[in-house]
Amino acid sequence: MTKRLPILFVLPALVILIITGGFVAATVYWSASEADQASLERETRLVRRLVDERIARITRDQMTSTTWDAAVRHLASPVDVEWLDDNLGLWMHDYFGIDRVFILDGSGKSLYAMIDGKSQPPEAYFSQRSALDPVVSEMRGLKAVPEDGTTPATFIRRYVPLENRPAVVSVAPIRPEADDGLPINGDEPVHIAVRFLDSGFLAELGEDFMIVKPRFSWTGTIGVNEAAFPLSSARGDLGYLVWTAQQPGREIASRLIPTLMIAGGMILLLAGLLLLRLYRTSARLLRSQAHIEHMAYHDPLTDLANRFAFEASLDQRAQEFERTGRSFAVLYLDLDRFKAVNDTFGHQAGDDLIRQVAERLQALVQHKDLVARLGGDEFAVLRDSVPGRTDVERLATAILKAIDHPFVLMEQPVVIGISIGAAIAAKGAVNHTDLVRRADVALYRVKNSGRSGFLVFEERMTRESAHVAVAIR
Repeated sequence: MTKRLPILFVLPALVILIITGGFVAATVYWSASEADQASLERETRLVRRLVDERIARITRDQMTSTTWDAAVRHLASPVDVEWLDDNLGLWMHDYFGIDRVFILDGSGKSLYAMIDGKSQPPEAYFSQRSALDPVVSEMRGLKAVPEDGTTPATFIRRYVPLENRPAVVSVAPIRPEADDGLPINGDEPVHIAVRFLDSGFLAELGEDFMIVKPRFSWTGTIGVNEAAFPLSSARGDLGYLVWTAQQPGREIASRLIPTLMIAGGMILLLAGLLLLRLYRTSARLLRSQAHIEHMAYHDPLTDLANRFAFEASLDQRAQEFERTGRSFAVLYLDLDRFKAVNDTFGHQAGDDLIRQVAERLQALVQHKDLVARLGGDEFAVLRDSVPGRTDVERLATAILKAIDHPFVLMEQPVVIGISIGAAIAAKGAVNHTDLVRRADVALYRVKNSGRSGFLVFEERMTRESAHVAVAIR
């Protein structure tokens, strides 16, 4: 009986340790699964937002050159192919990563083709037309004004399969600058930009946003530790973007369970180590997640707020204005002669110029103001508090003076200008669409009045008429 006492004491202790260890293991496994699920949902939302932003940028980049008097002029007979290469074709491949560009006239005749960075005969379009013509036809159908009275869209962007590869196709009319913001006629020349969504596009996503092993799947079949969401448009789902999802819970569990099994007798000590290790691992993963969230709302070149962040802040500020009546303003900024700097010094110098402009703008605003880069050479300022029109005029004047000071690029002084359109929140026009439209109208008037100046929107102002005083240097 005495010899059996140790066994009687050991067995219950062993059973308790086994039960405790099993309970701890089950708890860790459950916690890991819950953490993985929460991380997957959060990561999927972020990746979808990042992909949507990158796809939308294709059209924004395209439309920087399609609403342009020079483009319309060089499409006139005879077509200036060399100019098209430098401004609408090869240039877009080199600077924006567009894989293919086609230009059609109003009757659908092919005028220009660029495929994979090489200029091709216009007839090259006809091998692609079965996939691209439906998108072109859909864009031409946008000429009808919506019943709700809103301004109709002037471009179409769709996912299509092209040569057994997933692609996004963006179609926009080529028309004069005076038609910007107006409905299309349906018979304009069209610019077709194609970006394939495999290989290079996925590599950019992985490098820019730390998305692990992104790939495309036609069926949505995923492997172990992978996540996916469909690439959808009005024409249906094209396929699925698949990537390897972070699994912080499983990573933690795979490291800790063996240790708990081996050191069951030190369960209390290991519990403390578990908490410490869990904290450190979670902190690292949270830092990684915070970086991804930062990239989703900031411009990678200047670290300013991007278009998504600007629009979200603008909507929030408009809602506050409706509640409190505290006025604010939106300033749209467009650099003058930026393309000339790119053409003269190269795109690397152009990027350096954009960063220098961003630094000067940040130095001029107040703590609660928001400076954003909307894309290309376009910026915006959300002035959080505006006691009166004079405040906006002082800020615009300060921006003009700051940008007027020469920049240094490649050890050479470079002088550019900036055009500014501003709109102050007023009762009856405080939503995102109205303020952006008003600031854009003011900017348009500045551009038409000689550039390098500013204008604050007034109620009587339209793009076609109404005399206004523009502060032009």
